[in-house]
Amino acid sequence: MAYEIGQKLIYMSPSGKEVIVTILKRAIDFDNEFIDEPNFKGNFDYLVSIESANSIETKKIFCRHIDLK
Repeated sequence: MAYEIGQKLIYMSPSGKEVIVTILKRAIDFDNEFIDEPNFKGNFDYLVSIESANSIETKKIFCRHIDLK
């Protein structure tokens, strides 16, 4: 089951830390299932933003479906 744009989920980082993320883009929405934005390109399932209580800046990262819950 694909997650929806705007949905908040928990992302498990490679370091093992869990962070709250929001889905920004889904590869399934593109014809070739490749997210292609002006500053972000990647062959992943989702482009997400990371919410951080310590920072005003929002980080955007790519992630795979299995890294989200």
